[in-house]
Amino acid sequence: MRPWFSKKNPSDGLQVIEDGGAVKTFWEHLDDLRGMVFKSLLALAITFHLALAFANRIIQLITWPLRRATDHPENFLLSLNVTDSFVLSVKLAFYVGLVLAAPAILYFVGQFVLPALKPKEKGLLWPGFAAGTILFIIGAVSCFLFIVPQTLRAFIQMSHWLKIEPRWTIDSYISFVTQFTLMSGLTFEVPLVMLVLVRLGVLSYATVRKGRKILILCAFVITAFLAPPDPLSMVLMALPLIVLFEITIWLSWFTERRRKAVPYES
Repeated sequence: MRPWFSKKNPSDGLQVIEDGGAVKTFWEHLDDLRGMVFKSLLALAITFHLALAFANRIIQLITWPLRRATDHPENFLLSLNVTDSFVLSVKLAFYVGLVLAAPAILYFVGQFVLPALKPKEKGLLWPGFAAGTILFIIGAVSCFLFIVPQTLRAFIQMSHWLKIEPRWTIDSYISFVTQFTLMSGLTFEVPLVMLVLVRLGVLSYATVRKGRKILILCAFVITAFLAPPDPLSMVLMALPLIVLFEITIWLSWFTERRRKAVPYES
């Protein structure tokens, strides 16, 4: 593959960019970048308005874990401000729209950066994208279906134990559930990043295996930043990540053997 930056054009003093045999100036490449940003924002705008039209059904879906945690979910959620309904609808539409638009945005970004990648990196781009999407869905869905209801039930029981009647604002509840679910999906991407680094030769199986204790510590550090600010949520998010790290260690061994046996063209 030809280099991303070629020699300067004496006529305009700008670097030129090779793209499949066609030479592009620096400013033409900036136009491509602007087009990528515009298409990404357009995709987000479409999914945002689509989600906004179904905001009431989305709220019903997000309150499902609370209905699993208690027999009387209507006693827990309160709206305290006049503008809560509007702000909540916009916030939900943005979160859901961003998730729905993510595949299109990643596709546009991939189109933009693909010419700059080496053959080795190109070979990992789309398989990595597919694996990352699957891992994110597994992490987010498993958290929403299993971990969030158990966490809410534990908080309710703790409130009763302390003789406190739990009452939550709808904004607080929605922020907790969406943040917990999305961040759980993101934590499932960490082992994939490690495998890609092993495949590229940046990390080795021996390094990953010897760093098992460090990986466990990293799991709690990552969840401390991503999970809601309570110990129970951090532990519940860290445990699946630790299991994934263990699986990653063995997959690293297989990946390294395959890389040495059939190396990519660099």
